[in-house]
Amino acid sequence: MPCHTKTNIGAMPLSTYQQAKAYGKMIEYVTANKLMPPSKADEKFSRLKNHNTLKEAELVAIKAWVSAGMPEGKIPGEADASPAKEPGIPKPDIVVAMQKSFAVRGDYKERSQVFVIPANLAKDEFIDAIEFVPGNTKIVKSCSISIDTGQTATRYDNNDLNYGYSSLAGVSFIPYQYNWYQWMAGEGAVFYPKPYAKNISVGSKFLLHITYVAIKTVQKDSSYVKFRILKKDSTIQAIQSLVLLDTTHITNGPFTINPGDKRKFYAVHQVKKPMEIHSVMPMGQAALSSWEIYAVDSLTGQRINLLKIPHWDAHWKKKYILETPVQLSAGSKIFGVAYYNNSDDNTNLIILPPKKIRYGEGQRDELFAVQFDFAYTKTDDK
Repeated sequence: MPCHTKTNIGAMPLSTYQQAKAYGKMIEYVTANKLMPPSKADEKFSRLKNHNTLKEAELVAIKAWVSAGMPEGKIPGEADASPAKEPGIPKPDIVVAMQKSFAVRGDYKERSQVFVIPANLAKDEFIDAIEFVPGNTKIVKSCSISIDTGQTATRYDNNDLNYGYSSLAGVSFIPYQYNWYQWMAGEGAVFYPKPYAKNISVGSKFLLHITYVAIKTVQKDSSYVKFRILKKDSTIQAIQSLVLLDTTHITNGPFTINPGDKRKFYAVHQVKKPMEIHSVMPMGQAALSSWEIYAVDSLTGQRINLLKIPHWDAHWKKKYILETPVQLSAGSKIFGVAYYNNSDDNTNLIILPPKKIRYGEGQRDELFAVQFDFAYTKTDDK
């Protein structure tokens, strides 16, 4: 349980038997009702690498442990005391750090801040390993890194009196590479297997969108990111991070959500080149209720399920990594179906009674967008 340690963001540490026993009945309740671990994807719809759920046997074991009075088990050997962690990057080629610390207010409110950091590269680089290192593990909940080559983020940064700029839902616009990399509390370094790599272009800026948990006293953070450079060769397949489904792809628009509306929006994106999809990240706010994303291959006619989130929670946006990359032929179609509830019976709404919702990235706005990590296949180079 990487989040539930003394130095991490979990509400309470669960590193010892005494700590686990103190919260035993609560642990049984939140796991049985799928409130924890906090995973929102439908595990029966598609197979995901980072599907954060407990197996049925584990749920049964927790229930039996509580029913038996929460007895203390045998102390595991030192080698078994904690799950093996992916090694970090000991000698990074690039380190991108916040240029000064950011003070997070102690007002019991979760907040997000975007930090604009120049890459300062002499030439384009391919990256095969990334490690985000939170400066303060007790308050950093997540970090989504986007890459921009324009001046929009810099303008937002200049208009905010604090270091970085406040943005609750995203980076407030769609940059060149959106959600290029995502880190969640407890995760380690990511290593891309050959021939895959991420590309960083000369003139790029990193946009570190960091979410901080609600705290009661002021705390500071100075996070940084480590990268390992992959020597360029002809076999590299660059993984791109782009929004392939948005309001421009909706087939039953326009995207308007009036007070009392309960409606689905359907969107389709046609693939121009053969590609393979590695991950899917849907986006939305409080009026969004569910997402379903799938593809239909143009050659086989086969429907391929990518991701289903039956009960959307805007607090747990994440990039879902497919267990096996999905291959799509040229001409294939990617479909997205999102259901929105802007009525009184949606208690997640920021404003009640409901008001007309506009498109945007603020908490009172709404989104229809799905970001994909994908690589074009090598046949396109011929």
